[in-house]
Amino acid sequence: RNVRAFLGVPYALPPVGNLRFKPPVPYGSWSGERLAIKDAPPCIQRDPLTRQTEIVGSEDCLYLNVYTPEKPRSSKPLPVMVNIHGGGFISGTGMCKLYAPDYLLDHDIILVSGNYRLGPLGFLSTETLDCPGNFGLKDQTEVLRWVHNNIAAFGGDPNSVTIFGNSAGGASVTYQLVTSLSKGLVHKAIVQSGVYYNGGVQPEHKGVPAKRARKVAQLVGCNPQEKWQAILRCLRNKEASDIVATLYEFFEWDFDPVVPFQPVVEPPHEGAFLTVLPRDVAVPYGFSLPLMIGVTSEEGLMKTSPLLTIPGLLTDYKNQIQKILPIELQYDHHAPEVQEEITRQIEQFYYKEGHNYDKNNYQNLTALLSDAWFVAGVDEYIKQRVDAQSSKQLPPSYAYIFEQRSPSSLSELFGESDEFFGVSHAEELQYLFPFGFNLFVSSSPTENDIELREALLQMWVNFAREGNPTPANSNLTPWKPITGYPVNYARLGHKIPEEFTVLQMQHNMYGDRMNFWRQLKAHIPAEQRKRQLRDEL
Repeated sequence: RNVRAFLGVPYALPPVGNLRFKPPVPYGSWSGERLAIKDAPPCIQRDPLTRQTEIVGSEDCLYLNVYTPEKPRSSKPLPVMVNIHGGGFISGTGMCKLYAPDYLLDHDIILVSGNYRLGPLGFLSTETLDCPGNFGLKDQTEVLRWVHNNIAAFGGDPNSVTIFGNSAGGASVTYQLVTSLSKGLVHKAIVQSGVYYNGGVQPEHKGVPAKRARKVAQLVGCNPQEKWQAILRCLRNKEASDIVATLYEFFEWDFDPVVPFQPVVEPPHEGAFLTVLPRDVAVPYGFSLPLMIGVTSEEGLMKTSPLLTIPGLLTDYKNQIQKILPIELQYDHHAPEVQEEITRQIEQFYYKEGHNYDKNNYQNLTALLSDAWFVAGVDEYIKQRVDAQSSKQLPPSYAYIFEQRSPSSLSELFGESDEFFGVSHAEELQYLFPFGFNLFVSSSPTENDIELREALLQMWVNFAREGNPTPANSNLTPWKPITGYPVNYARLGHKIPEEFTVLQMQHNMYGDRMNFWRQLKAHIPAEQRKRQLRDEL
């Protein structure tokens, strides 16, 4: 179908000069016509996930794209899907290069996708009112506010807005479901491989953000010992590229910790995005909205792949495993003896035969990275919602594991090999957006891929329309909602082509592995972990 594309629409003033390290300021209206025919640049960044060396993008980046069907089949206002891009809060873009509308706009919806500030420019925090942080998340909320105020002019329904995203985009969805700033702007949510309980994207532990802010100041030539106002004045006069370049100075081994600048709990003030830890919010307002949530079957391949394919990396990893694991899996905020105990338990559970993983024996390594980085947090989020469901009447939620072997794997981008190791983190995005053709020139989808893609689009769009992924009068296998814990979930696709099905309902998502992480309590604040373990005794 033909699509109307409105590209590079400004939703906030350029966050430069005195607006750097401040909440977004709405762009407002303009007089006359504005050409909306060109993608905006990505927010300035350097991407460690693909081992990028150059800095790309612009600080003037707060723009969004709107896509509408040229000839809608319905005269009613269309449901709106707002995509929040992933990239670990340090990289990525919402623009057409990655998130083109070709697939989703075969259906009667409106798609919106935008940029938000990244890395230190989006998430630096002094933990004071001088620079409270979370500017990238506040940018996302400003996109939602823009949609609420303007989407009717594009034929969209401001009362039917579904937010969806993968990885840090999925975590962003959960953040938008807990902040009061977005209440009333969102009506349904799809969370793909990321929640605010994942170690790398959860709110940073107290004291760390301020320490990192002083280190950024020192690295760019500001006096880190001065008061915050003087430091910020100095930082606002530095080149954006110099500030972004500091990111790589925060990695302690390889590119770990993978997200050096995380969201934060802010001091209470007007306009604060988050003032309490999400774990301390019993029932976020977003639990009153329909939810789809899931993971891929081998999320951790984004790290396994480089470990297995970059010369020397795996040997170094094994030689320094006691030092690396707390940093890589984000439990280095605990006391040294607690870190040692957590490492010991991890090794006993995942590596019963020692660290013997290699190119032919990597499943346990991938399982550990998958669980620590993604699956355990998603499981915790689902369980919290199920527990809330027992005392409140909440709308349905639907869980999935994506298991389709894609024609080209994103693990090729994370490592240096086109070998098949499994279904990597973010693999499902190739079935929602056509970026596989940009990234993998030789990519050739099979009949199974095309069938699954058409089904996935139907399910995602129908959920945005109705709050239920199974369209009425569809020949798709019904996707049943979660009714308790352990959860029933939809397995989407299959790694073995001969056993392919679009959807098969299954039960108990990674049961033993999730029980292990629940008792381990590796990612919660140190004092909270002590208290919980004491209470359990």
